[in-house]
Amino acid sequence: MALFSTASALRAPSRSHCAASALAAQCDLDGARSALAVLKSAKAPAAQIKRLQANISKSAATCDRQQQRAQAWTALQGSVQQALDAGKPELAATRLAAYVKRWGDDPDTLELDAKVKVAQASAQLDLADACLAKGDRVCLENSLIAAERYKRPELAARTQALRAALSQLLERSLLDASPGQ
Repeated sequence: MALFSTASALRAPSRSHCAASALAAQCDLDGARSALAVLKSAKAPAAQIKRLQANISKSAATCDRQQQRAQAWTALQGSVQQALDAGKPELAATRLAAYVKRWGDDPDTLELDAKVKVAQASAQLDLADACLAKGDRVCLENSLIAAERYKRPELAARTQALRAALSQLLERSLLDASPGQ
């Protein structure tokens, strides 16, 4: 019977070590440190305590970076939205690119990138509308080309309408030029 209780006692620190490592991996560093204190008081093997201390230190750096990224993401969302609301999609794109360079891409950044690209393409289409109103064929064509580079399906109908207007403008300019020759 004494052998059984000794084996149970030896397994308990091992379970505590696993639980503490799991807490550290989940960024519950206070819980992991508490578990470490319990292991020390239970006189767990020094190697086990050392491994857990290393796990906590490694997790602390990772968790700190995750927290910094989350704070940067929150700040980025506000600054990108502010730039978009101010009609400055290029500034929004620059801010997003700086964030991605530092922190990398993820589904959230890709979604925000799509939103920014729609705003950039829309700005080009707005410029194309202004060019059309002035009857400036070259400006209209350049703005359409710039908008199409973003490949935004949400704007396909608007782009096609402006392409049709460009064709009509070109036809009119050719018809106006031919009788005078």
